[in-house]
Amino acid sequence: MQPNPTLDQLQIFVAIADSGSFSAAGRKLNRAQSVISYGIANLEAQLGLKLFEREGTREPQLTEIGRAMLEDARRMIGVLQRMRTRVDGHHHGLEAEVALSVDATLPSPVLVRVLKAFEAQFPTVMLRLHIGSLGLIPDHVVNGQADLGIGGLLGEVDVHLVRIGFMSMVPAAAPGHPLALLPKPVKIEDVREHTQLVVIDQSERTKGRDYGVFAYRTWRLSDMRTKHTLMREGLGWG
Repeated sequence: MQPNPTLDQLQIFVAIADSGSFSAAGRKLNRAQSVISYGIANLEAQLGLKLFEREGTREPQLTEIGRAMLEDARRMIGVLQRMRTRVDGHHHGLEAEVALSVDATLPSPVLVRVLKAFEAQFPTVMLRLHIGSLGLIPDHVVNGQADLGIGGLLGEVDVHLVRIGFMSMVPAAAPGHPLALLPKPVKIEDVREHTQLVVIDQSERTKGRDYGVFAYRTWRLSDMRTKHTLMREGLGWG
């Protein structure tokens, strides 16, 4: 079995390519130039190929195969660095994965902004994201499917609560819907006469109870995206 390159050898290889000389690589890695020369010579001997042209040039020049190998070396160093970061994070109490359950009504730009910040601060932590509505959010937290839940909680639930904001609910309908053509403000009596699109709670938490339902006639839907689509087509208000 042929010996594999070591991380130290790969770091020397990349440092020479980036800095342009053996002496500069030595300064960058805080090593003697002789150590740099010895490390790259051993790497070339193990691989059985020449990574740098040294003859006839003032500074070492990457060979054609050396340029190809450089990208492999960068990837390998990157993987090892991520492993080190993950291990360091674990020693400091950082989870390997976080499961998040978010209500579908949370505005997408807000969620994306938070997740970008999360990715930047915790690049080694994997994310499991659930999108639901109503009672599914606290259910996910209570049964262990989610570590954190973001949404309006319904009923009694044994979790730690932190208020982070609020959301206003307003009736909405397509521009061509009869409600949109009435004089403003629209009266509650008028709203009751038109079909309301309502997302049902897929948990048992609100069984037998309605929240924000005003119309005499309703269409019950299983998800927010379908509700939005039907509202835009004028099939009801919500």
